[in-house]
Amino acid sequence: MKDRPPIGSQQEIDELVLEYHRLIAARLQDDPETVIERARNNLKRWMAAHEGTGSAYALEEWQSLLNNKTNQELIQIITEESDNGQRLRSSTPFTGILSAQERNELRAKHEERTFL
Repeated sequence: MKDRPPIGSQQEIDELVLEYHRLIAARLQDDPETVIERARNNLKRWMAAHEGTGSAYALEEWQSLLNNKTNQELIQIITEESDNGQRLRSSTPFTGILSAQERNELRAKHEERTFL
């Protein structure tokens, strides 16, 4: 059995974010147009708000990925267990895809596993 990271650690947060993106990947597989449209709208709004800042680089990188990658490639990127996958998830445009109830259920399941 894999050792659990310390509660509240960055590693534990990264695991939760990866779990979130695995759910997003399933949604991307089932309804790619809706998911991609939501991500593009998020990026458009955020890019306007962060124009000329250091945050713009990460947003531009995501915009390029959405424009140039297939849905399968995007799924691979957002679920990749690597430093690069983790880095990209830290600035994800895939917010608002899951409902509040789905996010709460995910957190509850994650906490249940963490405290076992």
